[in-house]
Amino acid sequence: MKKLTLEELLKKYYINDEFCWGINTVIESFDPDALYDLTSAGKFILDKWCSDLPQPTSEEIKEEYIRQQTISECIEYFKQKGVKIK
Repeated sequence: MKKLTLEELLKKYYINDEFCWGINTVIESFDPDALYDLTSAGKFILDKWCSDLPQPTSEEIKEEYIRQQTISECIEYFKQKGVKIK
């Protein structure tokens, strides 16, 4: 399943020197126009997925969540080291 690239994520969600991410950006990474209901009780479960694109699995959602969390942590690390992002 195609996800937003790092460049696309930063262009869309890096606002005012902050990477604004969360479960909504995770799902939008799979399809920004999808309508969905999500349950999160230890793992991510899509109860409803309205999109022409394939529904991501719980594992794919978890992996994308971890990827975006890692991006956020890296940005914070570089900012602490004085590296200008963008």
